[in-house]
Amino acid sequence: MAAVTRAQYFQATLDILAADGFTGLNVGRLCRDLGVTSGSFYHHFGGWAAFVDELLVFWENRQVVLLAAGDFGAAGPSADFAALMDLTLGLHHKAEAAIRAWAANDETVRSAQKRVDDARLRTVGRAVKGVVGDARLARTLTALGLAMLIGHQQLVASGEPSDLGALLAEYTWLVHSRA
Repeated sequence: MAAVTRAQYFQATLDILAADGFTGLNVGRLCRDLGVTSGSFYHHFGGWAAFVDELLVFWENRQVVLLAAGDFGAAGPSADFAALMDLTLGLHHKAEAAIRAWAANDETVRSAQKRVDDARLRTVGRAVKGVVGDARLARTLTALGLAMLIGHQQLVASGEPSDLGALLAEYTWLVHSRA
């Protein structure tokens, strides 16, 4: 058996969440999907609670890492807004919907979900405010954007069609029309 990294555990977890929701996630399934023994899991994480904590940190920090890699904040509000729309397209939407469902059932996950939502509101809000110039309008448009994202994720998780690219194009038009 090949050695598996923490990052591989986390990616496999997002894939399981996307396929089967949080109720399909357990140590046995994760280890089977990765082709490792449960001993590998316990060697890496010690137990389920520590694994969930590390998974949530990985998921929370993913946005920060992606923004840093894209030089977010260096090219101006319109470029930042466009970068955020591109980042949004690349999210693991079914996994995020599963995490949101998990958050409704677990306080630790709920706290992480709130931190991610708050970070998204702050980050997108800064870019939107830079485009529209008005703080109050920016808060409204940012909340609308988050609601759109969550709605899209819920639709795709339930098997309904949803074209996020088209939604983001309309959202982009709306934000820039208010400049």
